Amino acid sequence: MKVKAVEPEQWVLWWDDRTQDTTWTWALDPVDQRRTRLITRVRMRYRWTKPSILFSLLVEFADLVMMRKCLLTIKQRAESLAITRPDLASAQEK
Repeated sequence: MKVKAVEPEQWVLWWDDRTQDTTWTWALDPVDQRRTRLITRVRMRYRWTKPSILFSLLVEFADLVMMRKCLLTIKQRAESLAITRPDLASAQEK
C-alpha cells in the first residue's frame, strides 16, 4: 500500500495502487481541548467470483482482533506519554 493523500494533523489515506480496490484511512478527530479520537477504516472491494475471496473473508475477522489490539496499544502509549511528558500536551494547547 502507498500513501495516496495526507492532510497533516488530520488524516492519512493509503491505497493499494496495484489492484486499486483497497483503501485504509487513519483520522484524528478532536473531542475537546485535551482529547482526540483516532479512527481507522479499511474499505475493500471484494471479488466474489475469485477463489481468493475465502482468504479475504478470513482476514476480515482477524483484522477485527488485530486492529483492536493496535488501537488499544496506541491509546496506552499516548496516555502514558501525556503523563510522563506533560510539556507535550501543553505545547499542543498554545
